[in-house]
Amino acid sequence: MRLRTTAAALIGALAIVLPAAGPSLATDHDGRDGRGHRTLGELQYRFFDDDGEERSARIRPADNDTCYRLTGTTEEDPAFEVRNETRSLAVLYSDRSCGGRAERTLEPGQRARDVEVASVLFKPFEDDEGGR
Repeated sequence: MRLRTTAAALIGALAIVLPAAGPSLATDHDGRDGRGHRTLGELQYRFFDDDGEERSARIRPADNDTCYRLTGTTEEDPAFEVRNETRSLAVLYSDRSCGGRAERTLEPGQRARDVEVASVLFKPFEDDEGGR
């Protein structure tokens, strides 16, 4: 009888703890992902999906000098608002491969509205005092 009670308590405890563990793997309080790798921060963006519904999404880039596609967007249905909450410059492009002329460059903390972008390239940012 005690074994069943103990097993039921253990299963109940796991049912409470396991669902809460999933979201914490994304990025913890010091900017590391679930595997311990440091991220650059977060790029938030808004776009319209295939059904015409407004959506919000985010990416958490791990590296500078890497092109990231904005998931859910296309060149025909690009993101229309972007907020750079990374430690890097965010160079925004209208195509999906960070090619051609950049639409806009955002410093950390900046936001762009009324843009049409589908990809972003992150570059190291140095402030006015030459630091990072």
